[in-house]
Amino acid sequence: MTSSTRKEIVLRFGLAFIVVLFAVVLRMGCIIMPEEETAIAGAGTISLKLPDEINQFPAQYNDLRRPPVRFDHADHVEAFADEGCQKCHLFDNAKNLIPKFMRSNDDLDRDALTEHYHSKCLDCHKQAQKEAPQACGECHLYWTEPPSNWIEISFDYSLHHRHVSAMNKECQACHHVYDEKEKKLIYKKETESACSDCHGQQDEDKNLSLRNAAHTNCITCHLKRSQAKQTAGPMLCTGCHAAEKQKTIEILAYTPRLERGQPDTTWIQSPEAKSRLVPFNHKLHELASSSCSSCHHKTLKACAECHKLAVTGEDGAVTLERAYHQASSEHSCVGCHKTTTDSKTCAGCHSSMMPPPGQTACNICHSGPLPEKNKEPIAAPVAVEMEHDELPASSDDFPEEVLIDFLAKEYEPAKFPHRKIVTQLDKLARDSRLARRFHSYPDTLCAGCHHRSPVGTRPAPCSSCHDQEGLATQDKPDLFSAYHRQCLGCHQQMGLSQQGCTDCHAETSRAVSK
Repeated sequence: MTSSTRKEIVLRFGLAFIVVLFAVVLRMGCIIMPEEETAIAGAGTISLKLPDEINQFPAQYNDLRRPPVRFDHADHVEAFADEGCQKCHLFDNAKNLIPKFMRSNDDLDRDALTEHYHSKCLDCHKQAQKEAPQACGECHLYWTEPPSNWIEISFDYSLHHRHVSAMNKECQACHHVYDEKEKKLIYKKETESACSDCHGQQDEDKNLSLRNAAHTNCITCHLKRSQAKQTAGPMLCTGCHAAEKQKTIEILAYTPRLERGQPDTTWIQSPEAKSRLVPFNHKLHELASSSCSSCHHKTLKACAECHKLAVTGEDGAVTLERAYHQASSEHSCVGCHKTTTDSKTCAGCHSSMMPPPGQTACNICHSGPLPEKNKEPIAAPVAVEMEHDELPASSDDFPEEVLIDFLAKEYEPAKFPHRKIVTQLDKLARDSRLARRFHSYPDTLCAGCHHRSPVGTRPAPCSSCHDQEGLATQDKPDLFSAYHRQCLGCHQQMGLSQQGCTDCHAETSRAVSK
């Protein structure tokens, strides 16, 4: 046998051995295959992984780390319907469910916690009536944690009132504060606040994280009510965190006001500020919001208690001025108002205007007295609902129709139904309480089109600013572009169907003959 023949035999034997070995380890689940990496995890799927603080690997071993286990909670609930939650969860002395898997604390190190999961899960799988995974690769299937359709549930006024009614107005069932003197949780009226005010992202001693506190109290209450044959909320992940289930939650048409000692109206005044005070109708804003956290996004304290006039070196801190005026924030006054102006009803005009807050809007909010001229406390403002004046009668100053007849070559001049359009815009503004507050003068609506004319004066023709050439050195479009940008832009933003040439212009006889 030649040396080349021996090498060929060894090579073939080596390749065969590798193939067999690969098949064996694959069958044992020791190799992770990424074929389903892009699958979407359901709302009832829990990602089982070690906590970040103990999941530390030396850099050279990072490639050996197992991906999280996709644990289908709903499947396990169905499998253990007879045993109930105690199959996987412990209960404390007060019979409250502990969300952690068969343990009451997180004092286990990495190796102990890994062994805890493996021993408990595998012991159960070995005793299962139907085949259950027992090899590494049968549970650790993915290289990366898959995306999930889990969504957060909003505890809005409607859902809150349903719980208030179910608990016979016993607020202490959910709201409590820790009394340092008595060393226990107690209830104090008019101190109710959001759960997240005290419960953060991680457990801290006996103070549970928001996730653990919510699941401990909510699920325990739902379980007890269900066992007592009372109307109970969901006990599964999908009951709260699946989009299709959330849609089935009844939204109450009317919810009584949450009384917490809050004022009906008040003044907004920044410390040392020199601008006029802002009258704020608190009661009216409650009706326009879905929950207290719409504005009080961290605590139910006044904005100035968290946001200061100036911040130095504070990571992520927001000044008080930005907290009120940041247009990109959904929690600020200006940002919240902007979400309304971005809607189709308002966007026709507001999309072409300068970003808020415009200088002309300052006096609408800052309409109260000057703070430095009042040494005594200022009485709460009186809530006044501002209304539009009536539109002026049809006249030369307010034309019924406007003929736009420049550059009429292939199309006839456009007949612009001036009064009809302005009347419709006025109606939309009257139907909105927010718009009535900011459009207290009817000619404010005119600024949507006549964007350079001062309010209260007769607007000049568009051609007085926009010529037919549109020079590159001029910071304005030519007349043709200005008309089409303004008209079509408004139609597009408002979702109107009139966006074609012949929707406004009739074709000339020459264009038709072609």
